[in-house]
Amino acid sequence: MIFNIVILFCVTFYCFLGDIYANKVPLAEVSLDSGMVIQPYTNRGIGLFTLHNQDLLSSLYWRFDQRISMIYKPAGVFVRGFLTGLLQNQYHLGELYRVAYHELGHGTRAEAFGYRVMYSTSETEHVDSYYELLFDLLQYSTAITGAWAHYYDDLNVHDSVDASDESLILSAGGVNNEMYLAQLIENRFYDRRVTSVYDFYHYLSAKLAVDNYVSYEQDDPDFMGDLYRVKQRYKTKDIDITYPELKRYNGYAILLSSSFWAFLDGWSRYVVKGIDYIKYYEKFGFRLPDINFFLTSHGPSYHIQSGYRFADNTTVPFAVEYVFIGDQQIEYTMGLKRRWTDHCLTQSEIRLGESVGLSQSFRYLLSSKLDMTLGLDLHQFKNLYGERHIKTLADGNHDLDIWFNVRFIL
Repeated sequence: MIFNIVILFCVTFYCFLGDIYANKVPLAEVSLDSGMVIQPYTNRGIGLFTLHNQDLLSSLYWRFDQRISMIYKPAGVFVRGFLTGLLQNQYHLGELYRVAYHELGHGTRAEAFGYRVMYSTSETEHVDSYYELLFDLLQYSTAITGAWAHYYDDLNVHDSVDASDESLILSAGGVNNEMYLAQLIENRFYDRRVTSVYDFYHYLSAKLAVDNYVSYEQDDPDFMGDLYRVKQRYKTKDIDITYPELKRYNGYAILLSSSFWAFLDGWSRYVVKGIDYIKYYEKFGFRLPDINFFLTSHGPSYHIQSGYRFADNTTVPFAVEYVFIGDQQIEYTMGLKRRWTDHCLTQSEIRLGESVGLSQSFRYLLSSKLDMTLGLDLHQFKNLYGERHIKTLADGNHDLDIWFNVRFIL
């Protein structure tokens, strides 16, 4: 409701400005990543796959608008108004990729605890692959009313691992993955400085993951879904949190995120003026913060992301995540992204919480459109980030994931 009022205000404001038309094809890329093709799949790898598919959808929206505007330019305003309706009601193909990524979030957490995972929808039988789930969602998109992850076999973790919060982590995995997807979109927007207005489709629905799921559960009081189970587990930790509070905390995260306002501002200009790209908000070299809302085993947390851009070839990202209700935890992240030569780029990140986690990648540019990356991620289960992303707990509370990626820019 608040979003509808704000976008109406912004659109009305731009209606009083003169006609401007600017066209920039959405930047699209495809890649082959070990996290996409080697099981168990990772949130990082399938997150990239999801972004690639969303980029292709954005290109389709852009080309549709261009064709209509070529025939009769004023008609573009009506097309963009129709697209705004899809945006406000979250009714578009990108939703299917979001649903699949939500279920993957449950699946990767279950696999980390040693379970065998299968997926199903309201129209299809159990399948054991994320890609089969996505195919089913696309094939039966008009009929499907729900999708689920199922866990089989027994818990299989190292003796040193405290698995007492397993059910909480599994239940929160879906909405946490969606929020991570919103974070990926924000970080990519910051890296590129410019993005397509159509990214707003995918960003908004992921950013409102908790709000959307709460509404879904409230519409059916007999449905005991993910957040119902999270609330029940929180009660055992003396964390009494209500549905309205979950919605409010999610609302604070989106309203205090600079990317949301950049997208909203850009979409308003796009509807009225046809400017189909958005510039990132920076001030004196600093990235204006983005905030994401996660559900951890310690309690709900806010992850606040910022950074400083020294030059075109060097950025220093930094973040803090804070559990603000429950067993208060705090985790700091510092990084360095630098392009050393025309062909070589590195990205480093260290996460300081209950334990020390880190990520390191080396990218080599073969051409302006093709590059290769080798990376590693050291995840610590006792860290807030590691709890959401560690691949396996079979060997202890830490896991080292070495990955590769080959990317082609279309």
